[in-house]
Amino acid sequence: MRARSAFSIQKDVIFAIFVREMNAKFSSYTFGNVWLVLEPLLMIVMFIVLFGLRGRGEFGYVAPPIFVFAAFLPFKILWQLTMRQNMGAVSGARGLMGFRQVRLFDVFMAHSFLQGCLFLVVGLLMGLALYWFGFDATPRDPLLLLAWCAVLWLFASSVGILACVASQFAREIEKVISMIQMPLLFISAVFFPMTMVPEPYRTILAWNPLVHAMELIREAWFPVYVSPVADGFYLFLWTIGAMALAMSSYRLSWQRILAQ
Repeated sequence: MRARSAFSIQKDVIFAIFVREMNAKFSSYTFGNVWLVLEPLLMIVMFIVLFGLRGRGEFGYVAPPIFVFAAFLPFKILWQLTMRQNMGAVSGARGLMGFRQVRLFDVFMAHSFLQGCLFLVVGLLMGLALYWFGFDATPRDPLLLLAWCAVLWLFASSVGILACVASQFAREIEKVISMIQMPLLFISAVFFPMTMVPEPYRTILAWNPLVHAMELIREAWFPVYVSPVADGFYLFLWTIGAMALAMSSYRLSWQRILAQ
């Protein structure tokens, strides 16, 4: 029998952990998973109440339900949930470390892939629901949209790994990161386009890389929207920097983390 390659073994390990996490998520917390669809839906209803279903609440280019759907869903699943799952990966991986084929990095990958798949499934369900109610949520450039969503997903995965490593040395980091998630929701251009923000606040908010992610997603989604601040290179720099720091810190600290 020919020996299996290390890549083949790692691929099967990640898939096994992925299936394990998916079964645990969908078999034990039914209402928690329904909430993945209900939360964006409630946000859409709130915007309908505040801005009206059509007409003056269209921000000049898109109806409020589609506006919320296009920004809140990537922020919630690709950023918040992906980062949070990786940040807390160690506590759920203790039982798996007894298998010599399993590495902590495999757990990070499985969690990240799970959130990416959830984003695609929930996004498809929400898009069909909007279409059923008469809203066309079809993206202008689907491939470009998926590309920017993938960059945001990589950024969130890397920040989650980095936060996981750092929190093993200072547990307060988890609390701090959890506390800033709500302010980030309101300063990351999730509920407003940057065209509505006057200077000098626009320049100040543009230091936040999540603003660029939201604006680039809007540009790829909406036919007539042009962001005044979106910079893909800036977002790439943050993503590459976060990935480099995450991989370096993981490489230096993974044995110490598991030994705790």
